[in-house]
Amino acid sequence: MGTVSMDAIKELRAKTAAGISLCKEALEASDNDMQKAIEYINSRSDVVSRLHNMTGAKIGLCKIALNDADNDFEGALKLIKERGWEDEIAKSGEKAVKEGIIEAYVHGADKKLVALAEITCLTDFVARNDNLRNFAHEVAMQIAAMGAKYISRESIPADILDAQKDLFKKEALAEGKPENILDKIVEGKLSKFYEENCLLDQKWIKDDTRTIKELLDEIINKTGEPVEIRRILLWKLGD
Repeated sequence: MGTVSMDAIKELRAKTAAGISLCKEALEASDNDMQKAIEYINSRSDVVSRLHNMTGAKIGLCKIALNDADNDFEGALKLIKERGWEDEIAKSGEKAVKEGIIEAYVHGADKKLVALAEITCLTDFVARNDNLRNFAHEVAMQIAAMGAKYISRESIPADILDAQKDLFKKEALAEGKPENILDKIVEGKLSKFYEENCLLDQKWIKDDTRTIKELLDEIINKTGEPVEIRRILLWKLGD
């Protein structure tokens, strides 16, 4: 049995919309024969669902295309595109967020604090993947431990960010700092503010040499799909 390359896995995913683990399994079982790997996947997963996830076409239309293509996945994919059955997002080439999970982490035996994290992806194959679920759990634990108020720097409302900059500037002036270095001081204080309040900038509680943004990039590379931390919530009893 030959070694399965990541390029081959990516190619098979593009042809079938199957999950990474299934693609790897199929290539191993078929000794890296792409056509046999496609047949392997089609015999072990829901072809209609994969067509729907890949094109956005309605389930009924996917079934018709598959039947007209004599159960050939690539042929059905071609028919869906030729007949204009793709949804508008698929036609434009954009990746729609169609799947994902919500992870809840309840902290402590007294159960007075809960963190929620909504993690979105493109397909249900990735949503069911252990890698994504483990990532979601780590994110929820991070929220509970560090109390992030925002997901990213970009998600901070402009008025709040402006007020924070103004506060940092006033603090520096009150400390007698010269005006010619105020911008540099504010920039440094903002970096600290981001690290404390923005989830993606925070250092991972299990390894402070890595940030949550680095964990997110890692899961995107592992799954081969756009993964996003869409919403977060920290709920404390009485607050």
